[in-house]
Formats: sequence, C-alpha cells, structure tokens
Amino acid sequence: MTLTNRTKLSLVQFLDLQDYEHLSILLEKHLFKSRCSNITELKRSLVGAGSMSLLLNEIIITRQALKIRVTSKTSFNERWDELVKCLFLDGYKTENNMLIAIEPNIDGIIAIEDDLTNEIKKSSLAQKNEIVKLINESAEAFKSTLPDYNGCLAKARLSVETIVRDIATEIDGVNDNWGASLGKLFRNSFFEKKEEESISSTYTFISDGSHVPLGFTDEEYARYGRNLIMSVCYYIVKKYNNSNTNTFRI
Repeated sequence: MTLTNRTKLSLVQFLDLQDYEHLSILLEKHLFKSRCSNITELKRSLVGAGSMSLLLNEIIITRQALKIRVTSKTSFNERWDELVKCLFLDGYKTENNMLIAIEPNIDGIIAIEDDLTNEIKKSSLAQKNEIVKLINESAEAFKSTLPDYNGCLAKARLSVETIVRDIATEIDGVNDNWGASLGKLFRNSFFEKKEEESISSTYTFISDGSHVPLGFTDEEYARYGRNLIMSVCYYIVKKYNNSNTNTFRI
C-alpha cells in the first residue's frame, strides 16, 4: 500500500491525539523492532514508513477503543473524518471495519500526486509555486468539513491549464488562453495530435456543468476527475522536464 505524504501526515495528526505510551505500543507492533525514544521520533518514522496497511486496519477495527482514550471527542471525529477523506483520495475506503482498495490491484502503485509535486518543484515552470498551491487547494476543497467538490475539480483543471499555458508562453512570450496554448504546443511539436486530443478531452470531461455519471456519488466523481487531471499534469510536466535539461525551447 502506497500513500501520499498528505495522508501520512493526516494519520500522524490523528494518532497524535493518543498518549505516548499507547501510541508507542501500537506503532512498535506494526512498524518498529524496538520502541522509539520520544514522540517526535515516532512521528518521523511513521511518515517515512512504506506499507501501513496492517496499522491502518487495526486503527479502523479499534476506532471506538481509540476514541474512548481521547478527551476531546470533537477533535477525534474531525481528525478521523479528514483521514478517511485523505485515504479516499489515495484510492482506499473504509467499509465494514476494513480498508478496501477502490480500484483492483492498486497496492504498490506509486502515489502520483507526490511524484507530480516533485516534478513540478524541480522544473523551470514560471508559475510552479502557484501550480503546487492549486493542487493542494484542490485536495483541501475535497477533504474539508464542508466539501466543495466543484471547487476541487475547478482547482485541478486550473492546475493543468496553468502548466500548459506556462510551457506555451516559452515559445513566443505570448500568454494565450487554454485552447490556444494547447494548440500552440501541438503546432510546435511538443504534443502529437493524439496527445493534444487526449488532454483536451480530459479537460472538457472534467469541466463546469458536467453531470455526475449514473452510479457515482459527488464524492466519487470528484475523486475520479481529480485523479484524471493529476495524471495528465504529471504526464505533461514529466515530458517538459525531459525535453531539455534546464531551459525549454521548442
């Protein structure tokens, strides 16, 4: 099981509600050969851990017992709800006291969002900080106490739009709109026709006014649409970073 850093940090915040002694035993049981000396070391080890499926399954099964140990039930519920939403974004849901992969064979798949963020940060995109901010805001809109699924998808769309416009601007210095920028990249051989059409179709599919397909909840559709856009973003930025070492010119 591979989780994004966002989900790992959410798990740390949730477990931080527990006392050190209980938390130490819980993590030693699943992650450590011997106990960590302090809670800071515990948290660092947890964030750096790989597979945490057994730990998460025990937390889900014993959630009520964990809640009893916490003074503030409101804080517990808030942290639990956020953790569940972060897991859902990563492709896992809690059902019948079990952690279930939404897609088959998801175990072992690299968390695309972390890789995307790393690629953006090492790129020479003019607005790379703004793009990372948009990606984070999209996730925050999804997992907030009052989720904004339209906002989640809007921020995701804006992230891919900003990436495309940034790259296209490097050609002639002209900051065109989305459609013109995408076309410019095709005409200048950054994209092949099938790539341009695929990216355009994905953007249109996750556009304002799209109807949630039959059988999907708003939450499921927002997650599906956001993951599509994140994958497209990763593809474009990876292609951009590989096109030249430092400076990109078509």
